[in-house]
Amino acid sequence: MNNILITGASSGIGLQTFLKAIQQSIHPIAAVRDPEKFISRVSAITNISKNQFQTIKLDLRDDNSVETFAQRLKQQSNSIDHLVLNAGFIKTSPALMTTSDSIIDHLKVNYISNITIAQSIVKSYYLRKKKGSIVAISSSAAIDANSGRLAYAASKAAFSTAIRVMSRELGRVNIRCNVIAPGLTDTDLMRNSTDDNQIDIFTQTLSLGRVGTPTEIADVILYLCSDNASYITGQVISVDGGI
Repeated sequence: MNNILITGASSGIGLQTFLKAIQQSIHPIAAVRDPEKFISRVSAITNISKNQFQTIKLDLRDDNSVETFAQRLKQQSNSIDHLVLNAGFIKTSPALMTTSDSIIDHLKVNYISNITIAQSIVKSYYLRKKKGSIVAISSSAAIDANSGRLAYAASKAAFSTAIRVMSRELGRVNIRCNVIAPGLTDTDLMRNSTDDNQIDIFTQTLSLGRVGTPTEIADVILYLCSDNASYITGQVISVDGGI
């Protein structure tokens, strides 16, 4: 059975990827800040048993948590086949009001810590078997430079570019690296960072005229992890309803 490691699996896109992985007989490992809380939530919304998945603590703001992650993961899993880098955060503000602390915080969580995790998984698991896949969750903001998202968009753009650089270097050893750039997706992250009025106005400009669902993003994630995507690497795939 394939093992898929999902960061930020506690809600939204990460949670739906976790649930759909189990449906497809892929064994998920949820990297979350509070494993016990995650287990309680999964138990409350599904009949999935604890032996169908694993959890591991990961806090992208904590240097020690990030730096020791692969070592701790090795103690409970000998194989990782797919890595989904989904964890991240957003804080909106006008460009001229965005503080250097906010920029640093976004770069820390959305870029530096995520890339550190990717490097450690490749070194600890993928290089030895010369196989593996990485799917990084960026944002349409990294492409479209949305107002109010200077720090967030910049951090996600850096993240996307770094993953594409890795795809060029690692493709020769059969490691695929792709990026998904979701548009407005119905998650807590979106609801907490975007006013309802803004959502209504923006969706009117979309080809499909609606907000996306976490399940729709999860479907693309799992496709990119599958053998059906064996010749796809280095891509930034927009899943945004037609911005």
